[in-house]
Amino acid sequence: MKIAGKKIGLTTQVLIAMILGAVFGLIIGEPMTKLGFIGDIWLNMIKMIVVPMVLVTIITGITSQEDIRSLGRISVRIMTYYILTTLVATAVGIAVALIIKPGVYANFTGLAAKEVTGSTDITMSEFFLSMFSSNMFATFASGNILQTLIIAVLTGVAILRMKNEEFKKTVINGFNALGDMVFSLIGMIMIASPIGIFFLMADSFATYGAAIFTSMAALAGTYYLACFIHAFFVYGGVLWFSAGINPIRFLKDSAELWIYTISTCSSIASIPVNIKVAKEKFGVPESISGFTIPLGSQMNYDGSVILYGVVIVFISQVVGAPLSLGTMLKVILLSAIFSTGGGGIPGSGIVKLLVMVEAFGLPTEIVGIIAAFYRIFDMGTTTNNCLGDLAGTIFVSRLEDKRAEKLALE
Repeated sequence: MKIAGKKIGLTTQVLIAMILGAVFGLIIGEPMTKLGFIGDIWLNMIKMIVVPMVLVTIITGITSQEDIRSLGRISVRIMTYYILTTLVATAVGIAVALIIKPGVYANFTGLAAKEVTGSTDITMSEFFLSMFSSNMFATFASGNILQTLIIAVLTGVAILRMKNEEFKKTVINGFNALGDMVFSLIGMIMIASPIGIFFLMADSFATYGAAIFTSMAALAGTYYLACFIHAFFVYGGVLWFSAGINPIRFLKDSAELWIYTISTCSSIASIPVNIKVAKEKFGVPESISGFTIPLGSQMNYDGSVILYGVVIVFISQVVGAPLSLGTMLKVILLSAIFSTGGGGIPGSGIVKLLVMVEAFGLPTEIVGIIAAFYRIFDMGTTTNNCLGDLAGTIFVSRLEDKRAEKLALE
């Protein structure tokens, strides 16, 4: 796209598409919902390539490591980062909700609840069993990303362990070539992203209308404030102290990513954009981002746990049941543990939220109302999750750079 002879970047095109989609949705209304399938087609095209993308990026990310010890070092660092930031994220959500007190201003008159369906009976054994595939082809066909990720990790490690160097090199080159093809296809799909995002946004705003701005404003405003605080101070703070990247630069340079996450509400669909931003804006090699970002999409849910903390405090304020310090600590721990099980739960985010609310003996009716407007919250959830993946990837990459510099001086 060109204006006055100047080419407009894809990020700008997407931003314009978001704004125009919202305006068209609000002005035209219901007719735009009938065209929402165009956006769904674009989203389906991205989802179509997700399984092969996760497979090849994880495998090539592992096989590009010096050895298994290098892989283990990166794995420990990124998983430690994900666990710690998840704990902090819940605490941020609780703290912001306690200060803002959104439940005091809430008014649910006229808001319709939506029935929340899906199993909430989850055992530890079922969770771990769901991680491991009994048929890799069935896993690929069903689009189970967590199982695909584990298959890719096992395959990558198996390639590193191959004794025949000639065969190993052949296999690695084959996956590298496959990776180039997959990302070429992703590039083709991304060209159409302004069109897809325009219709997705138009559909959302036509469906909810002014309710996006007015209904549940206290809860949504508190949640987004907590998300911003976590992204700016936690992610930005980690990067400032470890890599010299200030929070403003981090949010500015990651704009292409968070514009996509707000539009698509899909961490999986945003993986290629996240890897691209990590490489082009922050100089992270794909050997690291190709492993840490897909991994983060399955185990890093900072945006989700912020929502747990905010909603639990919100409901407690609505019903006049203040939370004790011990209860808040339990919310933090349970959120961190429970969030990692997202991939195997039918109904995903809203069902996990229901389970959290039930676990603390709070009324679940408000969760049904939240479900009716869940896309409003899902935009923030996905964005924070993916920004956390990006920040963690940059953090680990800088640690690896410093290690390499230290070894070079010895």
